[in-house]
Amino acid sequence: MKIMTPHVPHTLIKESVAALPRYSTGLSENIVRKRFRIDRIARLASNENPFGTGQLAKQAAVEIVDELWKYSDPNASVLRQELSRKTGIDQQCIVTGNGSEELISLLCRACLNPGDRVVTVQPSFPLHEINPLEHGAEVAAVAMTRDLEFDIERLGEEVEKGCKLLLFSNPSNPTGSIIDGDQLSAVCKAVQSGTLVVVDEAYYEYAKESPKYPDSLSIFQNNGISNVVLRTFSKAYALAGGRVGYGLFSDPWLAERIDTLRTPFNVNSFGQAAATAALKDIEHLRLTVSYNERECARVTGELRQRGFWVVPSFANFVFFDSGRNSLTVAEEFLKKGVIVKPWTAFGYENFLRVTIGSREDNDLFLDALR
Repeated sequence: MKIMTPHVPHTLIKESVAALPRYSTGLSENIVRKRFRIDRIARLASNENPFGTGQLAKQAAVEIVDELWKYSDPNASVLRQELSRKTGIDQQCIVTGNGSEELISLLCRACLNPGDRVVTVQPSFPLHEINPLEHGAEVAAVAMTRDLEFDIERLGEEVEKGCKLLLFSNPSNPTGSIIDGDQLSAVCKAVQSGTLVVVDEAYYEYAKESPKYPDSLSIFQNNGISNVVLRTFSKAYALAGGRVGYGLFSDPWLAERIDTLRTPFNVNSFGQAAATAALKDIEHLRLTVSYNERECARVTGELRQRGFWVVPSFANFVFFDSGRNSLTVAEEFLKKGVIVKPWTAFGYENFLRVTIGSREDNDLFLDALR
């Protein structure tokens, strides 16, 4: 039966919202299986941990089942206490989110008025532009260098002009490149009064052992910079489905303001229990990071040997120039059971972002590339 619905006037929706691009989450395994009639699928588009969730986190999630009739702790008290112990940041400066994505949204909602200026980089995590645009902000996206490294000079010039937010990821999503300590300090010198620096460190655990990767919290503190450092349990901790992220705030007053905006029970009981346990599972994290370092080097080497240009990565993915339109190449991969992330932003239409998965999945990707 055809359902008739009344016409909704487009004027009901704010212009800034109506004009927003959609964030592409990619195709699911089931859709690819049905569409191409393939059983073996390699999920290499979302930067998930091929080791899966650690045993401590799994056990904690199982043990919480009998408590599901209750609402989750609205303050995520136990998780925040453990995060405080691990990071050295006071609990009142830690805000948990339904993934760090929620915190990006809340920061934009709290800080941005129409016409406010936001500085970010290009290419970038799409929500770094989409969320500010939602609130009518003007986004200045500084292109990376030809080598796909951060253009510190141009970034500093844009920041010196004044902005409400400076928002970028480190390591960068999608390139995997980083801002090092000296570069971050240089950017700090350009920050004007009234600017909040937001660094998305979703891939922090993969990069932190590198001597080039900066201790952003210390650098911001030494430079007197108002900041928020965002991290997540979705990547190295393998809790993508649990949707748990957190923000480390330099100012407890700002943390409290953001905390008032989130929904009361935004992080569910499963997520809180699993994330708290995952923080204690040092061995699982060690195995994850050490494997990724070796396998990322192997995949990068294979790609370069075949003549592809690959950006040096400090994360759990590689970003490379396929030499052809990325959408076309990604479709060819789908036919062979490999899901990758085509990049479509202007100037990067030939690039693919590919997760470092299990060795078997990585081999499937490399074989499909032949």
